[in-house]
Amino acid sequence: MFWRFLGFARRYRWMLVMATGLVFVATGFNLLMPEVIRRLVDRLTVFAGISHNLSASPGNPQLLEQLRESQADTSRWVLWMIVFLAVIYVMRWLITYAQQMTLLVVGNRILFDVRQKLFRHLQRLSLRFYEQNPHGWIMARVLYDVDAVQATLSGSLVDLISNTLLVAGALTILYIYDWQLALIATLALPLYVLNFLGLRRAIRREAQEARDQFSQVYSILSEDIAGVKVVMSFAREQWEARRFVREIRETIRRNVRLGRMRTILSANATLITALCDLVVLGLGSYQMLYHGTMTLGGLIAFRSYLYMLFQPIIELVRVNDVINTAMAAVDRIFETLDTPPDIQEPRNPVKLGRARGEVEFQHVGFSYEPTEPVLQNIDLRAEPGQVIALVGPSGSGKTTLVHLIPRFYDPQMGRILIDGHDLRDVSLRELRHNIGMVMQEDFLFSGSLRENIKYGRPNATDEEVVQAAIAANAHDFIMDFPDGYETQVGERGDRLSGGQRQRISIARAILRNPRILILDEATSDLDSESEALIQEALVTLMKNRTTFTIAHRLSTVMNANEILVMDHGEIVERGTHAELATAGGLYSKLCEVQFRRGQEKIEEHEALLHKSEGEQ
Repeated sequence: MFWRFLGFARRYRWMLVMATGLVFVATGFNLLMPEVIRRLVDRLTVFAGISHNLSASPGNPQLLEQLRESQADTSRWVLWMIVFLAVIYVMRWLITYAQQMTLLVVGNRILFDVRQKLFRHLQRLSLRFYEQNPHGWIMARVLYDVDAVQATLSGSLVDLISNTLLVAGALTILYIYDWQLALIATLALPLYVLNFLGLRRAIRREAQEARDQFSQVYSILSEDIAGVKVVMSFAREQWEARRFVREIRETIRRNVRLGRMRTILSANATLITALCDLVVLGLGSYQMLYHGTMTLGGLIAFRSYLYMLFQPIIELVRVNDVINTAMAAVDRIFETLDTPPDIQEPRNPVKLGRARGEVEFQHVGFSYEPTEPVLQNIDLRAEPGQVIALVGPSGSGKTTLVHLIPRFYDPQMGRILIDGHDLRDVSLRELRHNIGMVMQEDFLFSGSLRENIKYGRPNATDEEVVQAAIAANAHDFIMDFPDGYETQVGERGDRLSGGQRQRISIARAILRNPRILILDEATSDLDSESEALIQEALVTLMKNRTTFTIAHRLSTVMNANEILVMDHGEIVERGTHAELATAGGLYSKLCEVQFRRGQEKIEEHEALLHKSEGEQ
């Protein structure tokens, strides 16, 4: 899976090749430095021995002259070595900077590509995906998981290459220095491997569970922020706080378990390194003191190379840990990318253009779950410009039916036609360009009122925006704001009232000028005065447009060309208001219930007036 993820780096392979080449050069400089130090220490040690021997004969002018010459030669040699070391340090700094900047650019470009691909794929998925997965879970995939993988690509993979080169180079040089001591160091390597293999799977499993738990926390936080008004209105702050704390504690518990395994892995590696270092230091000192086969500079350099051998191995353990964490993130990223869209684009789409607006359902059946049908045997035909009203009890399938028209879902049975073409043969973009929707709880984006009205037609002129707002009875309240059309609506339009949000949504649909209009109780959040004005605007809007309107108030559908009465996912009655109101069916009962409720509201209003007059 990780190699599959590296496919995102294919576009930047030459930059990665350059970064890898710089890693080779930097590793070469690192391997060179202990040898320079060895030569420097051995030269100074030799000079110190000469100086000690000559100091035993202070009266000999010839020996003193030799001492001064040796001192001058050694000083010049040491100076050149220091200059050489300084050059190495500067070169290493420049190479490291170039390497890290290259990887920073590549890592961020890959991050951009992955997030862009994820987001575009999410845009292609149907509503079913969003209904089945919490929004916080989805956001964690796009943000948190991609960040984890990007950090690995930017740093850990380079560390993996660099440390592997250091291990190979240091081990080779150790055998050149002293094969017997190097053999001792080599015997310690299997201990590192056993330590690593013993905990690798457990660490990866814990990393996966820790990230899943974080997604749960992210989901709760996202949900609570989105529903803060509901939380406050039901005084559930304490309960939500306890729920959040409970999940945070579980996150901490999992992170501690993961951290404990990482600590054990690192501590074991450090212990192996320390034991090996003690053995090498003891044997090297013995060789230097009793056999003279090891110089002081050689022992110092040997221990430096030993450190270069073992420290990268410890780092490789850490890098593997990071890669394991990234692998868990990669699995979830590709789990999302591999989710097939329920709604497939046609390979050879029919050219629809500006639709006439003819919509036909032929024996349509639909269900969210295989055993629970939501729509059954739906047959209807809407001619261009007709108004089709859908009425019925809650849960009867009205909203699901209109959601099939823009292909939010596809029916499992039958087919839906637009201008005689199966919806599945028309590109989604072209289909939805011909449809405008005003939902019961419409959504506004952060930004200005003007931007929200223009959302469906970004190239609309300011005059067209104003005309749409006037038609939706929104212009007056917009102009009451100090900033007018530039007023910021806040996240989800929270700075507006429910009625104001609804009118902006209606203005957005008016400006879009669609051939097919879907209204899901579009006037439900308006007061009586505004509703009357909007009803008039909607009558104008619906002219020459095929309109599907869902209404819980029968007063909004009386003038429809055809009323479809739905119950338990089926059309049980159809006809005009005049035909259905006296037919004695479900529609008649709905009319009676609404008339009774209207009378109760009138009587309640009159009672309040009488009470007010009595108090006066």
